[in-house]
Amino acid sequence: MTGVCLITTVLQEAEGVAELMDSILAQDRPPERVIVADGGSTDATVEILRRYENRLPLSVLVIPGANRSRGRNAAVEACGGRCAAGGPIVACVDAGCVLAPDWVECISRPLFEHPDVDVVAGYYAPQPRTLMERAAAAALTPAVEEVVPEAFLPSSRSIAFRRAAWERAGGYPEWTPFNEDTVFDVALRRTGAKFVFEPRALVRWRPQGRPARIFRQFFRYARGDGLAGLWFGHYAKAYVELVIAGAIIWLSVAHRPVWLWALATLAALYWIRVAGRAARRGADPAAALLAPVAMAVVDVAHICGYAIGITQRLVLAIVGRAPVIGTRG
Repeated sequence: MTGVCLITTVLQEAEGVAELMDSILAQDRPPERVIVADGGSTDATVEILRRYENRLPLSVLVIPGANRSRGRNAAVEACGGRCAAGGPIVACVDAGCVLAPDWVECISRPLFEHPDVDVVAGYYAPQPRTLMERAAAAALTPAVEEVVPEAFLPSSRSIAFRRAAWERAGGYPEWTPFNEDTVFDVALRRTGAKFVFEPRALVRWRPQGRPARIFRQFFRYARGDGLAGLWFGHYAKAYVELVIAGAIIWLSVAHRPVWLWALATLAALYWIRVAGRAARRGADPAAALLAPVAMAVVDVAHICGYAIGITQRLVLAIVGRAPVIGTRG
């Protein structure tokens, strides 16, 4: 699509990068340029990408050791001024995703039609393959009707923005390898960027299914938020749950075992709430019943990760090195 530069970053993505590239080839209105930043893959990722250079207006940047933020910033800079119409406009997607055929058109149209719009947030629907992946998707991914556009902070697996907005926000934060999407979104909002939500700009992605990987993923997100000094409602929820459960356990040990019934009741209510929400999101019965397991793993990850991140920030603040949102490094 004239005026749109599509960017993504990859690292060791030989298994799935062809599927992403094929979905770009299949776009109803393809982008003017495609720029892929590779962080130093040692598998066949770059070799596979080279096969698409004659089929797409593709440039591959190999930047060994680059995190996603550095790779995205390099890709945006490589867009240059060649995406001239109404922009340049940058559309960003993550590796491991598959684009709907009209994604490029849908994610960029509001930017072409409304000069005051700076950022378009697309939607991303999970494409699970295993039972635990279905449970995690139902527990952790809001349905499109649950999204509150005014408060939504989009993942960079489905987003488009004007390069000028990217510049005002200081680019993606290269000082955090964990939650760069959120920090970038917050920086954009602090500059006054106008966001719109476009649910038809759809990408599909495969969620994590193993509890250990879910924990690691959300631990890193929470640690990054703590390092950035950001606080969201899901952290308050997790810590309130921790305090209540801790208090009940202490009462049951120090006073009466009857308090164990209170703990069991609390656990049952937690299970019913999460499983019921998963069912409303369309999960099958088995996935809905397992959804609380994924949610509990995430709550523990939030508690642990945020505590470490905010402690790290406090230590850095003492020596005057706490990271500042809106800066790259």
